[in-house]
Amino acid sequence: MKFNCVSRTRPLSIGVVLCALAGLTGHAAAQPDSCLSFETALLLAAERAPEVAGAAARQDEAAADYREAESLRLPQVSTFGRTASGDSGLTGSQIENQVGVRLSQRLYDFGDSHYAMAAASRSIDQRAHELRTQQIDASSRLADAYLTHLEADAMINVIAERRDYFDRQRVAVEALLETGGATRADRAQIAAQLAEAEADALELSFMRERAGTRIREYTGYAPGALCDANAVADDLARALDGVTTVHDAVDLTLTQNPGIAAQAEAVRVLDAQRERARRSRMPVIEAVGIASYVYDDFSETWDARDRVGIDVSVPLYTGDALRARSDRAVARLEQEESGLRSLQRQLREQAEIVFRRSMSLQAQLVRREAVARSQFEYFDAVSGEFDYGLGTLPDLIDARLAYERAELDVIGARFSLLRQRLELLGLTARMPRPRSETERAHEVP
Repeated sequence: MKFNCVSRTRPLSIGVVLCALAGLTGHAAAQPDSCLSFETALLLAAERAPEVAGAAARQDEAAADYREAESLRLPQVSTFGRTASGDSGLTGSQIENQVGVRLSQRLYDFGDSHYAMAAASRSIDQRAHELRTQQIDASSRLADAYLTHLEADAMINVIAERRDYFDRQRVAVEALLETGGATRADRAQIAAQLAEAEADALELSFMRERAGTRIREYTGYAPGALCDANAVADDLARALDGVTTVHDAVDLTLTQNPGIAAQAEAVRVLDAQRERARRSRMPVIEAVGIASYVYDDFSETWDARDRVGIDVSVPLYTGDALRARSDRAVARLEQEESGLRSLQRQLREQAEIVFRRSMSLQAQLVRREAVARSQFEYFDAVSGEFDYGLGTLPDLIDARLAYERAELDVIGARFSLLRQRLELLGLTARMPRPRSETERAHEVP
């Protein structure tokens, strides 16, 4: 939608305002070279957030768990020392001291090591998805602050126009008051509107500063270096390319959302742990070799003793520990499966609502722009009547405020639409993915 950007000198033309706001999905206006783009800000937030570093550490922990589980299939070497006393025959006993090295290798354990490694491997995948979730969450928090800063700026500009307009009216009323062309009530009305404009501007300034604080914390950049809303809309449009129907939004959420993927991996982890617990009563068969020296107190000499053989260990009685371990694994698996179904239902519903809401806001935006144009025409007509003495000051004030409300509604609708698209971006995991530490280390400066 395009507007004629030529304004009249008396009231502020709606064309000027709408030209500044229109075209969010078109080509972005020229940006200063130093502005922090929306996409770059999202990447910085994902790379710098301490929550992301914590998630990366948990992934490293899962990798260490896998190496530990993998060691079950590797040879185990240990040293030992032993002192024992026992029968040496029918009439005596013997004290025996022994030191040596024991080497063992599992031959068959009925799936114990396999499921231990499977659970650890799935845990690594789970932590990777949780890391991606933290990156998306950090980017989303930064993006909301970015949009809030731009929205507050746009509204402050509209409030500033109201303040300038009523300040000019105040000067005119002061002059007319001396000649009897205006009343003290007229002056009081103008003063009230100026005070309200100042109060609104202060509140919006606080919102902008609060958003600026988060932007600095998450990116390290001053908030004054942000690119405008047109560039943000372009970045969002590119990222959501291909998401054209509600079915696209739902399907991509269910297949790409890292929260669902992490929950699914958690189910697989517990499934492997359940299988391992179920097989805990099965034997473990190992090949064992021992090389040792034994001190014989009868002969007072050290003798070499070597042994190679097969050890089979089977738990016979452990109280109710093994059954309890198996029952606990089953219960945890059922909990995670229930949580996965619940999360899928929640995100499926959320994706559909967000997509339909964005469609509704897009349609509302067209109508709010039409309302703003009509309110400007009404305000322009009332202004002309007032200049010729055919209208009253209250009518002029009401028309000016109605026109401003329409402008603010246009801004609110535009940024609400951007926020809905941003939420859809997070649900479908289309947030920019930060480079890994390895990629950054090998980047050519």
